[in-house]
Amino acid sequence: MKMLPALYILIISVLLISCSDDSDKTTKQIIHDVNVITVKKELLPIILPVPGTVVTKEKLKIASRITGFIERVAVNEGDVVKPGDVLVEIDDAQVEANISGAEAAVSAAKAELMDANADVKRFRDLVKRSTISKDQLRNTIVRQLQADASLKKTKAELSAKLQERRYSTITSSVHAQVRERLHDSGELALMGEPILQLDVLGEMDFEVYLPSSRINKVSLNQNIFIFVEPNTKLLSGQIRSIVRSADEATRSYKVKIKLPDNENILPGQFGQAQFIFSEEPVLVISESTIIKRAGIKGVFIVDETNTLRFRSIRLGRVWRNKHEVLSGLELDMSIVISPSDQLHEGDQVNLI
Repeated sequence: MKMLPALYILIISVLLISCSDDSDKTTKQIIHDVNVITVKKELLPIILPVPGTVVTKEKLKIASRITGFIERVAVNEGDVVKPGDVLVEIDDAQVEANISGAEAAVSAAKAELMDANADVKRFRDLVKRSTISKDQLRNTIVRQLQADASLKKTKAELSAKLQERRYSTITSSVHAQVRERLHDSGELALMGEPILQLDVLGEMDFEVYLPSSRINKVSLNQNIFIFVEPNTKLLSGQIRSIVRSADEATRSYKVKIKLPDNENILPGQFGQAQFIFSEEPVLVISESTIIKRAGIKGVFIVDETNTLRFRSIRLGRVWRNKHEVLSGLELDMSIVISPSDQLHEGDQVNLI
């Protein structure tokens, strides 16, 4: 029976130690300092997203001014060329043959004119001596004039043939990107037939097609926000032109939006133009308040006891780092700004 008091003492000691541990845990609980913001309604634009393509303001078709076989196409699709860069070389054998023929014609015309000049001089002497009639001299002068005209004509033809020699090598006159090769080496290039298509680099447009129900709601010089892949920033452009004639197949209208100067934008890139036609008040939250826990998007709200509660949310439209809240939050709730990884459900916080 004497052992009972000892047992009571042991039980009381264990209970005291347990209470002491609980007290230590309570005193050691960390209270986090957080910034909060109140959920409000803001005007969010109703956006019509329209896909489009970056196009150049100017396009060039490179064609040959002579007929001949292509010896070399010096560029490939996608290459960027500068003024003076060689684009195409054409076999000039026919050109050289034409030049040789024109030079021979000039020589023959010179000889004919020299002979006619000599005859005129000789016939004038004979007329003075009354050996021949003036009609014979007149005929010789006509032949002289014809020979002189023939020489001028053959010289002009030779000059034209010599000009063709420089057309056997086609060079770029602009800073551009090669969009398409229409012919390859060994093929026959006909006069005036395109060999290459170039996009002139410089001013760029974003080309979109608007449905007929929206075309009357846009105007020239209207500001439009544009997202061009793979860039992550929204660009601001202005409507440059509106073609108010519908495409027969799609019944849509072409609109070109002038893009700002940006060396990272190239012809052919895809993107999206954001046309704003009206606004509406909706619940919105900042990008900085959104977190992911276990793969679920949500925010930390602070309740009336300054305790953190995780709320999953469903989001809608995004506009300038503002997200539309479709469900999960209510007006005037306090949510944590830039929550750290140290925050957890049920933590106590101080509002700063």
